[in-house]
Amino acid sequence: MSAQTPAEASYIIDRGAAADTPAVDALCAAADLQPRWLRAPGSSTVARAGWLQPEHPPDLAVAGSAASAWLRQAPDNALATAKAGGLHTLLAGPEDAPEIDARLGELPIALGIIDAEPAGAVFALREALSSLQAPVQTVYAVLAEVFELGVLIVGPAGVGKSELALELLARGHHLVADDVVEVHRLPGDLLVGNAPSLLQDFLEVRGLGVLDVARMFGQEALVPRRRVDFMMELLPVRDAPTDYRARLAGLRGEETILDLALPTICLPIRVGHNLATLVEAACRDQWLRLQGYRADDAFAERQQRAIDAQPGQQD
Repeated sequence: MSAQTPAEASYIIDRGAAADTPAVDALCAAADLQPRWLRAPGSSTVARAGWLQPEHPPDLAVAGSAASAWLRQAPDNALATAKAGGLHTLLAGPEDAPEIDARLGELPIALGIIDAEPAGAVFALREALSSLQAPVQTVYAVLAEVFELGVLIVGPAGVGKSELALELLARGHHLVADDVVEVHRLPGDLLVGNAPSLLQDFLEVRGLGVLDVARMFGQEALVPRRRVDFMMELLPVRDAPTDYRARLAGLRGEETILDLALPTICLPIRVGHNLATLVEAACRDQWLRLQGYRADDAFAERQQRAIDAQPGQQD
């Protein structure tokens, strides 16, 4: 299919045929696809997933409308050539799958019918494959989405991480994971977190027990995965670091996760503090920092201008 565009080709993923690459069923499940199998997928591993292109086929391919139209006039040995190139599984829409099944003949290529739009299916498979093959680190924390930023909330046991997550939910923000967060390092130096399947949708609050977030706040209160933008550490006042510069810049630093530096903010917990308000303020300030503005620098510059303007300061 030489007519394939560069945009289509960019969906192809090649991470190498590592021994721990996921089987087809696992990859489809991770991509939230439920194919109806006309031919069983077996236990083939997946190193590449993308559009069907017989010259350089991926291991698992999605046949969109262009591929289906091409197959109608392609040589009889086209799919055999693709099989020899590594193709072992095809996914197609319900209108194209029967014709593709007939063209496969006796070829040992699995075929599944998907209801998803082909481009969306390719994108989902790409994301799932990248995530399943990515390095992962387990962090005992809460991951919340606040003002479209992923906030990883860490701290000692009993410090109030889950209670803070509950307050953020009540304010209309979103929960990704409570107690345990699986952080993946994806291509492009991105850290993305999700909840382990056993803990998804649940929040455990001391004194209240386990809460079902979806039933209490609605399914829209949950986000299955989220980029981790910065970390917020909750510490009792006695354990918090002291720094004279913190009055201007805050208790800020960096934490390394999977060899990537993550901005951190330490919040000493004091009686009467509203932690949810502080988290919201930190997220608003983080957006300003991402745009190049720092309030502490602006304040220091204002002070310096005031000093320079005082009489007698010039020699």
